[in-house]
Amino acid sequence: MSSAQSEDGLDLEHRDVGARVRARGPRHPVRAVATIVTIGIALTILSTWSVARIDANTEERLLQVQTLQAAAVLTSAGAVVQQPMQAALDVQAFAKPSDAASVFKRGMGANVGADDGQFVSAALWQRDRGRLRNVATIGRPGLDGGGSEGRAFLGRALNSSTSVVRHVAVGEQIRVAFALADPATGYVVYGERAVPANRRSRVDQNSAFADLNYAIYLGKGTDAAALSTTNVDPADLPLMDPTFRTEVPFGDTVLTLVMSPRTHLGSSLSQRLPIILGVGGVLLTVIAALVARQLVRARSDAESSSETTTALLERVDLLYEQQRDLFVRLQRALLPQVIPNIPKIEIASQYVAGAQGVDIGGDWYSVIGVDDDRFAFVVGDVSGHGVDAVAVMAHARFTLRAYLVDGDSPQQALEKCSRQFDIAVDEHLITAVVGIGNWRTGEFVMANAGHPPPLLVTADQVDYLETPVGPPLGIGRSSYKSATFTMPQNSTLILYTDGLIERRTEDIDAGMQRLTTVVTPIAGDPLDSLLDQVLTSLRDEDAADDIAVLALRRLSS
Repeated sequence: MSSAQSEDGLDLEHRDVGARVRARGPRHPVRAVATIVTIGIALTILSTWSVARIDANTEERLLQVQTLQAAAVLTSAGAVVQQPMQAALDVQAFAKPSDAASVFKRGMGANVGADDGQFVSAALWQRDRGRLRNVATIGRPGLDGGGSEGRAFLGRALNSSTSVVRHVAVGEQIRVAFALADPATGYVVYGERAVPANRRSRVDQNSAFADLNYAIYLGKGTDAAALSTTNVDPADLPLMDPTFRTEVPFGDTVLTLVMSPRTHLGSSLSQRLPIILGVGGVLLTVIAALVARQLVRARSDAESSSETTTALLERVDLLYEQQRDLFVRLQRALLPQVIPNIPKIEIASQYVAGAQGVDIGGDWYSVIGVDDDRFAFVVGDVSGHGVDAVAVMAHARFTLRAYLVDGDSPQQALEKCSRQFDIAVDEHLITAVVGIGNWRTGEFVMANAGHPPPLLVTADQVDYLETPVGPPLGIGRSSYKSATFTMPQNSTLILYTDGLIERRTEDIDAGMQRLTTVVTPIAGDPLDSLLDQVLTSLRDEDAADDIAVLALRRLSS
């Protein structure tokens, strides 16, 4: 986003250093070396801390996403467990009372077995004149339905609209007991499911959750008595931070799922980048200090002249530019390194850093595959500059990516993402345009959070798409609407950040008109060439704002 910017603070600092050198003479090499070491170490610490913070935030988000995915699996598993019990109840509604026991054993018997059955035991009970009567039993239940605990448990089921669940101890073995009732007929189906020995289970190496430790508790408590299953030694519980906890509805209670990472969940580059930046920054600082020391000593041996002073300042400016280049490399490292190959879709992208200052911006783009036919794309912009803006950008990019990969629509992804950011905390606003395209049909669905409109280039015209524009991310929980259109063959969709069209001295409409004027005569050019010409024509060499551009062309074959 464009923002008024004064002369860069570091540039003024270098001028002040030059003025002191000229005033005091070249006889204090220690001062020059100390200044460069201080600046270099400070910038190294700042960049290393920022990247480590980005990586920590990404790890936290990945852990949250994978825990919620595991919770969805648990929800499905709970439905599978209840299905045969519900089927047994439904059959009893049509069976004769004299046939109830045989019908139950035939239907439920296939699901009971110590080795391969869902349940290790099952029973059918019926409320008869206010009392519970056992109709049929398969296996050896650990909870006696005729006892006080059993009657109370079955009574809960008769008064519940869903199944009721509890732990049952059978010797050293722990079972999960289920009871599901039909108040209309008075029947109650009871079943017990075995918990793995020592409550330990394993996760296959090829599982999506192989890199995670987990513990599942029955109920909202997380003490040892509530533990149901885990893939670690129970003696190692509770799991050590970082952890993420969520609750999954399970009958008349919940399953509390707690997960923690076994290894680093993100890319190896993001894990190693703080070390790389730290070591690289220290080496660069040492080299800069040695060079400065040598220069100052050489200058102290010569006459104090304007040419020598100018040479020294040019060396310091060179170090300043190298530091700025390091920050730009950091920002580029957070952008996609490889664009996925989408059938019949040509993709081109460009990122240009602002021309002024050492601070980097929060502009980004992203293209990801969703399934065999669809792909998602995002172009976004974080207000302001600096490492904090980049941290917010990385958080927004990975959060939106996680929601889109998880199957959310563009408007759903933005709505969920709006809950993750607060300008009062982050001190930044985020604009983004999010879309999902189908390369087979050409259908595109897009939602917009305060971002400039995409430009659609067809054989007949060059015009901006009318998409409903919702509020930027960061102002609180918001809702968004989407627009759907069919992209013609051989047409091009151009998405960009506002650094491409904004100028401090003119209205944004003038910049949008200038973009259509530049694109119209070159609409049929190769995509990379088209973006090169657009940036050459529109980019202001003195602009402080970064530019990110993403172009998608639907091919005819």
